[in-house]
Amino acid sequence: MEGRPIQPIEVVQASIAALNRGDIDTALTFCADDIVLWAPGPDLEGQEIHGKDQLRLVLEASEAEWPDTWTAIRSIIADGDRVAVELTTVATDHDQRISQPMAAFYRVRDGLIVEQSGYYDLGALRRVLED
Repeated sequence: MEGRPIQPIEVVQASIAALNRGDIDTALTFCADDIVLWAPGPDLEGQEIHGKDQLRLVLEASEAEWPDTWTAIRSIIADGDRVAVELTTVATDHDQRISQPMAAFYRVRDGLIVEQSGYYDLGALRRVLED
């Protein structure tokens, strides 16, 4: 695809931009079929999402629950196929605006995201959502 980002930092930026538009289909074009994502979970070892199909289900559920979510990139750096991003994610829950700092680390191969690990305070997020 002509004009498509291939540099790791551009791939990550394009994926985040698509998600900010609520464009899950475009965001997934930047992901490998066998992508693996890690995020905090109810247990200390966190949770993993395996593959583009499972990722689509998670993204669709998230978009349905928080359709106005957007993420601002505060800083982004790349080293080879690795990209590190400092983010702020903002959403609305029951008319309450929620803003949370996050960090995400990506590995990009051949213009596709193959790994992503996201770090945020799941405990604080749960407390806010429970109020």
